[in-house]
Amino acid sequence: MSPLKIKPVIFSPNAISALPSESFPDPSHGDLTWRTLFTQPNTPTSDLSAGIAVCPPHTGCLCAHRHTQAELYYVLEGRATVTIDGQSHPVEKGTAVFIPGDAEHSVMNTSDEEFKWLYVFPGGSFGDVIYRFSAKARL
Repeated sequence: MSPLKIKPVIFSPNAISALPSESFPDPSHGDLTWRTLFTQPNTPTSDLSAGIAVCPPHTGCLCAHRHTQAELYYVLEGRATVTIDGQSHPVEKGTAVFIPGDAEHSVMNTSDEEFKWLYVFPGGSFGDVIYRFSAKARL
């Protein structure tokens, strides 16, 4: 019996733009939107899930939270501050960030431009990532 072969998935810029924009139902969790690119069952992916998140200028943020899975960020546009376990790190286009599993982290965009990043989780389904938000408000 041969193993199930996973097929490649390729999204053009137009296909990415056509994906639904998502946000947290509770606005106290942050001022951002995202588009999930790769996740089961929408895509036949097995080991990674990923998407693109956007924080608007001046007030955009992803409030302090943690999840079991480690996470990667790759900054596509803009500048912001990523805080991981209480340490603030200025990031800009081209920056790569590794966030260990269960590390508390947040994103704050106080710049004049949109902040956009690619996020990647181990595991085929974004739905398996359980966000546990901190009692802290914005950072």
